[in-house]
Amino acid sequence: MQESEFDWTEGERGSFSWLDYVVFGGMLVLSLAIGIFYAFRSRKKSNDEFLLGSRSLSCFPVSMSLLASYISAIIVLGGPAEAYYHSVQWWVVCLSQVALPVVAGVFMPVFYELRLTSIYEYLELRYSSRAVRCVAGGMFVIQMLLYQAVVIYAPALALASVSDYPLWASVVSVGLIASFYTAIGGLKAVIWTDVLQLFILIAGLICIILKGTFDVGGFSYIWDTAVRNGRAGSQIFTYGYHPTQRHTVANIVIGAFVSKLYGYACAQTAVQRYSSMKSLTHAHLSIYLLIPFYTLIVSLTMIAGLVMFATYEGCDPLAAGLITKKDQILPFYVMDRLSSIPGLPGLFVACIFSGSLSTISSGVNSQAAVTWEDVFSRRPGCASLSKTTQAWITNTCLALGITWAASFKEPSPSPPVSGAILAVFVMGLFLPFANSKGAMAALIIGTIISQVFGLGPIILDMNPELLPTSTDLCPANLTLPTTSGTPISVSELPYPQKLLGLSYTQIAPLGFVVAFAVGIFTSFITGGSKGLQVERRLVHPWVRWSLPDPNKISAKSRLIPMTN
Repeated sequence: MQESEFDWTEGERGSFSWLDYVVFGGMLVLSLAIGIFYAFRSRKKSNDEFLLGSRSLSCFPVSMSLLASYISAIIVLGGPAEAYYHSVQWWVVCLSQVALPVVAGVFMPVFYELRLTSIYEYLELRYSSRAVRCVAGGMFVIQMLLYQAVVIYAPALALASVSDYPLWASVVSVGLIASFYTAIGGLKAVIWTDVLQLFILIAGLICIILKGTFDVGGFSYIWDTAVRNGRAGSQIFTYGYHPTQRHTVANIVIGAFVSKLYGYACAQTAVQRYSSMKSLTHAHLSIYLLIPFYTLIVSLTMIAGLVMFATYEGCDPLAAGLITKKDQILPFYVMDRLSSIPGLPGLFVACIFSGSLSTISSGVNSQAAVTWEDVFSRRPGCASLSKTTQAWITNTCLALGITWAASFKEPSPSPPVSGAILAVFVMGLFLPFANSKGAMAALIIGTIISQVFGLGPIILDMNPELLPTSTDLCPANLTLPTTSGTPISVSELPYPQKLLGLSYTQIAPLGFVVAFAVGIFTSFITGGSKGLQVERRLVHPWVRWSLPDPNKISAKSRLIPMTN
């Protein structure tokens, strides 16, 4: 690679052309058109049609919507940066999809047969406690609001880095567009826009990879460069379970396994979708279809990272001070290397926005169901409102909340509540003696512990160590920034600070274990389910044998003679 390839001068990098704006705007117009279409088509339909698509949807669009709901702009931007600066070891997250057959075979049959609009209604039925339902539902809504704020901020930052479009305008437009077509079109609009946006996302990544591979001379050069610099090859994989190490194969798989169990088994976003299916068979297929498509997208992000590293092997933009954060490497690469093809930067931004819009619309739709069912529906005068009015009330509140959260300069990630919520559902399904006191204690203590350890890296001011990069071929007229020292290593920390250095991948498993243990202990010391009639349909078939058969109870009661 020649030095001239890194001749960055003022004004030389590409910018948005009119065709780029057309490509990007076309994606937004199509998304709005789908929402308007379903708004007119279902304007006289019931709330069941609006929130659950009349429970008549087929497996493919729902599967793509499920995938799009969790493949956000964070992964599209962060995946390539991960491969570039840390290696492709993160690809083993695909192995965590062994959780999906567990979801399909264990959790899905119970929840599908209950036909619930809000999954948190299950907690009220199972534990006979509206408080448990409201706390879990509230945690979900708050988590999604904060997560969506990050999801909005990522594409807004990407667009601001390649055009003159203001950051605040991006934040507002993404939030309002997603909320608008979600509010008027309901679940069907969300699902079909998710399908559109998912394929735009895939197309954008493929175009970037193909153009980049051609420019550097082929994939063999890309792979050889990655192996030579510790980005790929069998030597990069670290085995064994080390909770304080950022990434090992075991850490990634265990952490992602728990997160996927929560995300697809007991999060409103997923349960609402497979509750909308024609049959349980279609619901099963929608889960299994996720596996190849998720693997494809993760693989594309890893390959994109290797393509960029092969391009900038001699002059890393982050080390050269041309970008300030590693997640900016993909937008920088697109404008630096691919802007010569009109429309490709626009496709890239459409790709990023597609990742965000799909996540936001799915989140808003699921939050609307939870907010309405768990909060507004029991208010006097609210139950009689039309579906359109209900949608506008809930979605407007959520849109304002998301936009407000995203307006901060750097929104924080969502709170780590997944482990605690998963534990409460597992207790409800498999431990008939678990009671509301145990469930509430599990939710609160599990979330607090997870939050404390989740904030550990912030408290200790820790940043992950990056693999070595080079500036040897940077232009002589480029002023290189001075380094600010080496990152703090967890192994160098004394106790108890070392405990706060827990890998981010282990926050969800920690929350689950703590919440599950606390829930069992609290239920045991408070009398279990004594005096509480647990319905057989609310526990898993594997443990129904431990509950009395209501048919036998009623038969015995008829044999007891009446006394005068």
